Amino acid sequence: MKQGGKNLEVIQAMNRTLLLRLLQQNHICSRANLSEQSGLKQATITNIINDFISWELVEETGLIEGCKGRRAIGIRLNTEVFYVIGVRLSRKYFEVGIFTLMGELVEEEYREYITDTKPSTVIPKIQESIRRLIARYAGKKVLAVGVAVPGPYYFEEGVIEAVFTDWEQVSIKSMLQEGMPLPVVIDHDANAGVLAECSFGLDPNLYETVVYLAVGQGIGAGIYHEGKIFRGAAGIAGEIGHASINMDGPRCECGNRGCLTCYASTIAFMDRVNKRRKDLGFSPLLQFQDLIEPAQKKDEVVYSEFRTNMRYLSVGIINLIYSYNPDLIIIGDEMSRIGERVPEEIKYNISQLMERKVLKQAEIRLAAFEKDSAFIGAAELAIDYAFVHTELFRGEKIF
Repeated sequence: MKQGGKNLEVIQAMNRTLLLRLLQQNHICSRANLSEQSGLKQATITNIINDFISWELVEETGLIEGCKGRRAIGIRLNTEVFYVIGVRLSRKYFEVGIFTLMGELVEEEYREYITDTKPSTVIPKIQESIRRLIARYAGKKVLAVGVAVPGPYYFEEGVIEAVFTDWEQVSIKSMLQEGMPLPVVIDHDANAGVLAECSFGLDPNLYETVVYLAVGQGIGAGIYHEGKIFRGAAGIAGEIGHASINMDGPRCECGNRGCLTCYASTIAFMDRVNKRRKDLGFSPLLQFQDLIEPAQKKDEVVYSEFRTNMRYLSVGIINLIYSYNPDLIIIGDEMSRIGERVPEEIKYNISQLMERKVLKQAEIRLAAFEKDSAFIGAAELAIDYAFVHTELFRGEKIF
């Protein structure tokens, strides 16, 4: 393989990106702190920060505790000038929000699409919502759009291969980008989820491998390894929802049999609950939200099926642990709304099935955010794109 060096412009761009990520991670930081954490000389830090100040990208704060106990002027990202847009696309709804560079949601639109789910209908509606938010923030600088989509999603091709109706082989990146005044960045919703958790929910330096397991209408895993998302050869690593746990099981939408999604998704959970309710002469529950409180309060039917769901999910998590050996597994999406009973059940189940030594190395907990991590992660996709393409902060169009 041909090796090449890096010219000065590339190195400068990499240094800018590094400092922006450190400022996002630290919230407020002195120039000396930035020098210590980045390994860059203070003169380099000063030059870059001066550029950032001239772009209104960062601002100085009052004195803070600096290196070796010395007080120094703090630096932080300016959260009142630059914004990004995050989009969360699900099977039955989408939400579009405007976010600060610290991942804080400022305003959002939520829309369901129950009957007409075709991409030719849904994508223009998403674009309409994006344009409305851009127009409402016309006095601000909106940089980019990040989109979290159900998988499988082929990152390099920009193609969604979702298994639900009408969304097979959809070139969603080119469709969303068409007519948009901002660059559009798209990734699998589980990848967006793990990006949010590692950017805003925890210190990624404490973990080598983090898995974010999105358990909703579908199931997928985002894998964050040594500071970046692990994608695999085709870009679809983590599609655990379509790994079979029963080769003689029901046919999945993907064509396989006995996929984890068929047993452990929130749809499977609702279907089992409603089947039992029907047998008992009760009307069906219509939304997953209706299952949360009964599961928490150990309603006989709902809690029984919740525990069944957790047993199936635990089998998938065991496969994740043995495949990727993560030191942290985060449970997110709809299922996490039930609360601490979710990791409690999972820990109990896998303790009965795994070697204790292996189990001890994998921490399991709920997502850090009350809001969907994938939605916040969609914004982080756009933020990270801007951090890499800092020309955007100077108002340059690069797409």
